[in-house]
Amino acid sequence: MNLNIRNSICGKLLSIYIPLISISLLLLFTVLESRNIHKLNSELGTRLDKMVDIQGTALSTPVWNYDLDSIQAILLALSRNPEFHSAQVYDTDGLILAELTSENAKTVDAALSRETEIKHNSFDRLETIGTVRVLFHDALISAEIKERLIFDGLVMVVTILVLSALTFLGANSYIGVPLKLLLESIQTEKQHKNRVAVNWTSNDELGAVVTAYNDLLQKQSAYEAAVKASELRAKRSEAQLTQAIETMSEGFALYDQEDKLVLCNSNYRNISAKRARIITLGSRFEDQVRELVYAGDFVGTEGREEEFIKETCASHESLQERMILHLSNGTWLQFNHRRTPAKEIVVLATDITPLKNQEREIRRAKEIADQANTAKSQFLANMSHELRTPLNAILGFSEIMKGELMGPLGSTHYKSYCQDIHSSGTHLLDLINDILDLSKIEAGAFELQDETVDIIQTARAAHKLVVGQSSSEFVPVTLDIPDDLPFVRADLRAIKQILLNLLSNAVKFTPPGGEVILKAQENADSSLSIEIKDTGIGIPKHELERILEPFIRADTPMTRAFEGTGLGLPLVKSLMEQHDGQLGLGSEINKGTIATITFPASRVIPRAEGDSLLSQSIGNA
Repeated sequence: MNLNIRNSICGKLLSIYIPLISISLLLLFTVLESRNIHKLNSELGTRLDKMVDIQGTALSTPVWNYDLDSIQAILLALSRNPEFHSAQVYDTDGLILAELTSENAKTVDAALSRETEIKHNSFDRLETIGTVRVLFHDALISAEIKERLIFDGLVMVVTILVLSALTFLGANSYIGVPLKLLLESIQTEKQHKNRVAVNWTSNDELGAVVTAYNDLLQKQSAYEAAVKASELRAKRSEAQLTQAIETMSEGFALYDQEDKLVLCNSNYRNISAKRARIITLGSRFEDQVRELVYAGDFVGTEGREEEFIKETCASHESLQERMILHLSNGTWLQFNHRRTPAKEIVVLATDITPLKNQEREIRRAKEIADQANTAKSQFLANMSHELRTPLNAILGFSEIMKGELMGPLGSTHYKSYCQDIHSSGTHLLDLINDILDLSKIEAGAFELQDETVDIIQTARAAHKLVVGQSSSEFVPVTLDIPDDLPFVRADLRAIKQILLNLLSNAVKFTPPGGEVILKAQENADSSLSIEIKDTGIGIPKHELERILEPFIRADTPMTRAFEGTGLGLPLVKSLMEQHDGQLGLGSEINKGTIATITFPASRVIPRAEGDSLLSQSIGNA
């Protein structure tokens, strides 16, 4: 590529440097010549001032004596000055005593004017007797200045030409040559010829550019070699990926941003004979589904084909993780959708027919188990009367025998046996009651008898019963209940049973010297909480959920020392769920347990409203 001087870097540098140099020299010469002209004018003015002052002194006596010839002779001597133009001498009244004009006054205009007073010493006193005025021209100075300007202009032009030539030569040597070499190398690279480095070194910026360009050529060569190697690896990886996808047990498909199929394995295409014919590369997902639906490939789409197509495409576009479809050949497919960073969609089709068959078997077994469990629960619920009646008889007769109401028993051992029979029967009745209550809840036969319950009175009653137990003699039970605690709408017998179970557990699992506190409060969300806190042996954290299952107890050496059936907490949890409430447990080994029951705001009744409801119920009774 050939470049003329105007378009070259050197030409552009000259187009910048020549005006700058010209302006700089012009300003420099202008400043210097201005100073010289000012100096010449100053010298001329000083010389003329002295000349006029001398003439004023010389004219003092002739003017005093009114000697016109002498005055004219003095002016004639003044006219010999090359800058002289004209002169006039005036008396004190302004009358011209004498005047003289230069022979070349017509061709030269006066440019300078000097005027001084003529004074005479009379009687030791200076007295102004007239005035002399002299006009001068600056033709000589102007000619000198013109010559100097012409000379300076020639010097400036020569200087500009010399500097321009030096600038061009320097720019061409240090900029033009390396740029030309660099341009030739770039042209060779563009024509895909052999890559040639630029043979130029310097310590300036252009040398750094050439060095960077040579480094770039080396890196580009290395990059191209790496690209070729990467292309080979990519082809091998693509072949390996294709083989890997083909060996997958799941069906694999990749859809581009326009939802067109760009890649799939044979498992995705050959799930059914109909799919093998319809699933083709470049076809859209919606078109595939539409053809498969109308080809009868899916179960349950008759009469709702368009609705099914719309739902399936919506699941596909929303990347629904699990989309399960039932094919007409009996196969169940689970489709998982994922979006790649390139906005493409990956679809995995998994044959879950064995899982579906297993689910069906599990569901059938669960239905059988649920039916058996329901039958058991219904049986226990129906046996409530049959179980309680003989136990009540045993307890009643043992109570009579223990109190010797029909007379003495005879042996003291009989009385002790009656006490054991009564205690065992009472324990068995409590156990049966718990089992029956749980069975009723599981069978859905438990019905709440809702009424307005005063938690304060109910808690006090439960406290009184628990304090009467022998185990509470060494474990004090404290009540912390505010007097304005709201009422709750609940089953009174169930609430008593809940409080007794929790208090009994707290007392039973608290060693002597410990403490049990029952605390109740209304929460900020208008719910009501009752907290029973003890300082007992505690429950391991991993057992907290497990002990809420029926007949399960915490398996620790400490709990094994205490009797129990494991029905108390599960019953409390079930009864609270019947009240739309919940049971919360928190515990730490050797530090105690906190059991919290919470009634929702929908079951909480303000104190004043509860008192009114109780009064109405008493009045109706």
